[in-house]
Amino acid sequence: MAAKKVKDRVDELQAQIRKLAERFDQEREKKVSSLEQQLEKARERVSQEIQRQRENLGNLENIQSEYRDKANANLKKQLDRARKSVEDARHRVSESETRKRLLEAEVRVLKATAKQAHSLAKVISQYEKDLEKRAREIEKKAKPPVKAAGKAPAKAAKKAAAKKAPAKKAAAKKAPAKKKAAARKKAVAKKA
Repeated sequence: MAAKKVKDRVDELQAQIRKLAERFDQEREKKVSSLEQQLEKARERVSQEIQRQRENLGNLENIQSEYRDKANANLKKQLDRARKSVEDARHRVSESETRKRLLEAEVRVLKATAKQAHSLAKVISQYEKDLEKRAREIEKKAKPPVKAAGKAPAKAAKKAAAKKAPAKKAAAKKAPAKKKAAARKKAVAKKA
């Protein structure tokens, strides 16, 4: 009987152990399935997050490429504008330099023309003076001499001597002036 009790007790303990093992297995399976579900959910969340990150990265790359394209287009426009500005500035500078050269040439021509006109005016003025002197001399020669008594002839002689002296000086001056005028005319002819 004692052996039967022990056997019953062993059987009972084994049954309890089996129940506990079954319960433990069930609990373990529940926990494992729960952990597997959590793990699956976590995997899904991670894959969704990775997918979102990939999409964000793709969007970022698209934005970067769009920004790069826009920046390149803006930079190209600015470079084109800068090149055009430089070309316009060069063109204006060359035009202004050409205009300056033309104006300088015109100034030189005007100065030369003014010199020639001044020289011609001097020659003409001198020629007019010479003509006036010759006209007076011819008029004096054409007038008949009037004889006056007493002091009048002496005065007339003094006047004539006084008039002849400047005429001689003028004649002496005329020779170099005529040479200078001829030289000027030759110089003007060479320039023209």
